[in-house]
Amino acid sequence: MKNIGFNFTTNDFRYCVIEKDGDNVALLDKNKIVYPKALDVTSMSGWLETQICLLLDNHNPNQVGYKLPLVLKSTKPIQNSLFPLGILNLCCHKRNISASHFTSQGINATKFGLAKKDDVYKYVDDNLGMHPPYWDKPTKDAALVAWFLL
Repeated sequence: MKNIGFNFTTNDFRYCVIEKDGDNVALLDKNKIVYPKALDVTSMSGWLETQICLLLDNHNPNQVGYKLPLVLKSTKPIQNSLFPLGILNLCCHKRNISASHFTSQGINATKFGLAKKDDVYKYVDDNLGMHPPYWDKPTKDAALVAWFLL
């Protein structure tokens, strides 16, 4: 089974492709995609649709997961975090791919049978390894939301 996880932030989005084969879980691909600076909202929506559809078509996932932003206080995070989620869901719908969301509170170690206080990001490093550049919390969140669906 192969899944893609997404995390849309103010200036970029991260994605991770995770595959499970038997008991083995592996990171197949990940990247940080920086948003173009000079696009209006309509053009940005078209750009996002192209980027997301290319990723879905290239990796052909079984499922897609994404981190849902909870605290948005200005327009830029809304158009760079919430609008992309609608586009992602539309792209998944057109390809009959199930999409699921996770909140910050839902991204924790209990999903792996660990205590809630355990460091889920250390667990990611211990099991998937280190994958610089951009192997930071936003990228690991994208990996985790894909992994939770395996």
